[in-house]
Amino acid sequence: MEENRSSRYEKQDKRRKANFVLNILIGIVAILIVLVASQLLRNPPSNEQATTNQENESSAPASDDKNQSGGEDPGSNDDSNETANDQDDQADKDNDEGNSDKSDSDDPFAGAKVTEGGSSSDVEQTIVNPEWKAVGTEQTGDHVATYDDSSKDWAEMLKAMSYATGVSEDKMTVVWLGNNGGPQDAKGTIKDKESGEKYKVEITWEDGNGWKPTKVEKLKS
Repeated sequence: MEENRSSRYEKQDKRRKANFVLNILIGIVAILIVLVASQLLRNPPSNEQATTNQENESSAPASDDKNQSGGEDPGSNDDSNETANDQDDQADKDNDEGNSDKSDSDDPFAGAKVTEGGSSSDVEQTIVNPEWKAVGTEQTGDHVATYDDSSKDWAEMLKAMSYATGVSEDKMTVVWLGNNGGPQDAKGTIKDKESGEKYKVEITWEDGNGWKPTKVEKLKS
């Protein structure tokens, strides 16, 4: 009888201990659940961070595309180099033509008819250029040739002789300048201070346009 009672008591005691341990475990689990839930409520996942991650994921392929498209195309570079070379060649050609045209325009005898000898034995060459034009004038009214070296007419005569010979006025020595047989015709002899070359120049007056060269004779040295 006592053994049965003792055995029953032991079973009840074990059951109480088991329930106690189980309750403790349940309590621990409940506490952990509460802690995790409260942590999630206080610190929810950041939408901004999620968006950033999505953008990074979507931009990665774009970067690859950019790298692929940024690669150099040897064929394209060859075409660019050929185009640049063609442009350089054209520019050189244009410069050569421009320099040639400039040289022609600077040469007072370009397009002129040049013959050996002239009106006297001291003439080496005679130059006549149909392209010569009047040099312009600041004078108004009826023109009267004036051989006064301080006059406007004299200055315009020198301008016409400089134009015909290519000798600039500041490098020109006037040996003689006077009438050439008519009231609107003049003739002068000039000397290039640098080269020493001498020229006889005939000019004629055009109303409203000024003095125009008609003939140049290069004198023998």
